[in-house]
Amino acid sequence: MANLLALCPHVAYRNEELLKDCVLVPYAFMTELGYDVTIMTAQKEEFTYLDQLPGLKLDIVPTCPLEQWADYLVTYLKDYSKDIDVLFLFGMYGTYYPVVKYFKKHYRGKIILKAGANSQWVNDIINPNLSIFDYLY
Repeated sequence: MANLLALCPHVAYRNEELLKDCVLVPYAFMTELGYDVTIMTAQKEEFTYLDQLPGLKLDIVPTCPLEQWADYLVTYLKDYSKDIDVLFLFGMYGTYYPVVKYFKKHYRGKIILKAGANSQWVNDIINPNLSIFDYLY
């Protein structure tokens, strides 16, 4: 069975985000395509909506400051014990850049970036001193 790992870009999903596309797209991979899906997130509140997503696995990790989250995500991948066929990333968050670089060097799976970029994301992540390809490689 193919597996999909979805990483929360900003430490902890809120309860209502369990019923938004950041979780529902990976969930559809499970229900419609038969993937083994894990959503990795910290938890700052009770996930009461989880009962609306039967079979979904959450890997609840410790919280940490947002400034340390990118490093934590890379460490998480280093310690991840299963192959990853699909790495699902939601949004154009700077926390994902080190993750993408690490994943491309150490895994053979595919990356899906659900990128509905808005002007704030673009302004926050584009560094005029780097070519756009420096972000991806």
